[in-house]
Amino acid sequence: MSIYIKNVLLDEKTTNILIHGNKIAGIGIDIEQPTGANVIDGQGKAAFPTFANSHGHAAMSLFRGFGDDHNLGDWLNQWIWPNERNLDPEIIYWGVRLACLEMIKSGTTAFADMYFFLPDAAKAVEESGIRAILSHSFVDLHNPDMAKSVRKEVEGMESIICDWNSSHERTKLSIAPHAIYTVSNETLKFFAEFCTRHNLIYHIHMSETLTEVENSLKENGCRPYELMERLGILEQTGSRFIGAHSLHLSPEEIGLIGKYHCNVAHNPNSNLKLASGHQFFYNELRDAGVNVALGTDGCSSSNNLDMIEAAKVMSLLQKGWRQDPLSMPAPETLKVATRNGFTAMGIDAGELSEGHLADLMLVDLNNIAFVPNNNSTSNLIYAAHGDCVDTVICNGNIVMQGRKVAEEENVIREAQRVVKKLITVRPA
Repeated sequence: MSIYIKNVLLDEKTTNILIHGNKIAGIGIDIEQPTGANVIDGQGKAAFPTFANSHGHAAMSLFRGFGDDHNLGDWLNQWIWPNERNLDPEIIYWGVRLACLEMIKSGTTAFADMYFFLPDAAKAVEESGIRAILSHSFVDLHNPDMAKSVRKEVEGMESIICDWNSSHERTKLSIAPHAIYTVSNETLKFFAEFCTRHNLIYHIHMSETLTEVENSLKENGCRPYELMERLGILEQTGSRFIGAHSLHLSPEEIGLIGKYHCNVAHNPNSNLKLASGHQFFYNELRDAGVNVALGTDGCSSSNNLDMIEAAKVMSLLQKGWRQDPLSMPAPETLKVATRNGFTAMGIDAGELSEGHLADLMLVDLNNIAFVPNNNSTSNLIYAAHGDCVDTVICNGNIVMQGRKVAEEENVIREAQRVVKKLITVRPA
């Protein structure tokens, strides 16, 4: 089936876009409307690539607004972890459906996730119509018995992961070590071997807090990324490595990340809200050859999945702490939030040009954020929010048009129901 978008603004010029199957077949004012195509009138709209959210915990959408304004340790130990004991397949399914709905409504069609109950999460993503790499997150707390249990569990998941990945295009399953402070060195290496064997993303929290770095220096005699190189993991995983946060880095670590062509997922809103830090070394990482992508983290720590908001905060933070208004200009920010995120996930999208996967969005130029429309990219990054997105196409299929998403009322209703099963512990 073909989709023909006519008279749409792209790069400040009016043009037509033809989608055939799951790819962009042509762009140009001379591209004619094929017979039988699904025609979208792009008048009053601008086309952009969709966003790729490179780090999050989708089902934690159900924790939105719960346990806010606490330090990280108290937040995890008193608010989040006690309630995560209640997680079950139904809660995960509706939590992921809610997250996918929010992402679609704000222009995201792909996300890299770390959480639990992968088959149920994957079913939710498939039904939503977007893309995801879903990793089951593991910890062994540096306990040898737990490490054996984790390895056994991963080995038991191997056939499930392989069977799913061989038969599904938009969703892929993987495994993820939580962080170096919750996972032993041997398990970190075991995960790298497993992911390499099956060509999977290796997704891990890295250097999120100063405490994490200080403890690594104390316990390992080196910083987190230096430990990962010592273990051979950076070399083994390379461009399949996604280091979430990667906030507190030394120049030497930045060099290592670039040397092995790893990816970093920057989560500015979560970093600020949890007071993890604000001086993210974007320029240094970029110049070292690192693919820097953007993420929201989970709704429990960033409260929404709006990549437009995250992109603005990323840009303003770079300008602010560097005291340089030329840092992180809007076009570069858009690339980080789109193309770079898809690259980190190994997906050929995030760029509107012939031959790429047809993941794109149309924004409403009558939205107040685009009036006047002196520069649509600047307006998107600095003025807009997710509600400017009118139409979303993923893999050549329309998943939202006129801001209407299939089953959205039911998703909201069911999410409100299952949260009562999830949140049973409320600290005073």
